[in-house]
Amino acid sequence: MKEIWKKSWKYLLILPIILVAVVVVVLTLPKDENTPLSVTAKDVVLEIGDSESIDYNVNIKQAVVSFDVEDETKANVNTSEKKIVGLSEGKTNLTVTAKYGNETSVVTVSVTVLEANSEPANPTFPEGNNPSENVPDIPTVTNDDIKVLVDNNEVDEITLSIGGSVTIKLESEDVNYKLKAGSEIEIVELPTNMFMLSATEQGQYTLTISTDNFFREIDVIVLS
Repeated sequence: MKEIWKKSWKYLLILPIILVAVVVVVLTLPKDENTPLSVTAKDVVLEIGDSESIDYNVNIKQAVVSFDVEDETKANVNTSEKKIVGLSEGKTNLTVTAKYGNETSVVTVSVTVLEANSEPANPTFPEGNNPSENVPDIPTVTNDDIKVLVDNNEVDEITLSIGGSVTIKLESEDVNYKLKAGSEIEIVELPTNMFMLSATEQGQYTLTISTDNFFREIDVIVLS
């Protein structure tokens, strides 16, 4: 009995090694005949001169995969690195073909090549990070949005006499006013959007009132 045990324990030692080998063989066996070959790929967007790894997936790792670009003036494929290179601006198609035994699976995706440092026509942004969502609305304004007040009454023209003066007050959403007229009209800025006008010569003149967003012209009539 002792002799039999001495001979058999050696076989017991190599049993785990045999089990590991069996598992490896099973895992590397060809695919189940009932599993159809399938390959998928994603569209490609890149700039001229840039290269991108082809994003594809095949369900049978032993399959042989090849790539073909429809218009080789737009892009071509670096087969060894499985990358696509942009050559000129425009669009073309990339065909990815997988072969395994007698089976073939084909998928075609689009390739868009942009000018260097350009953006796609319809760029996408993470939710809440679209720059257009952070731009405040700019109100539509007209020249009439600047109100010219004399003694708290709105006027369309200003009348004053030589040697005299008139004080006007301006109202609008924008308070950074700039007033300009000919040398015959003297303009003195007062507090709270108020201005005093005086004239040195008789005649009809134009006073330009502007802000950062818009302007208005108003007539100034100077009497003797």
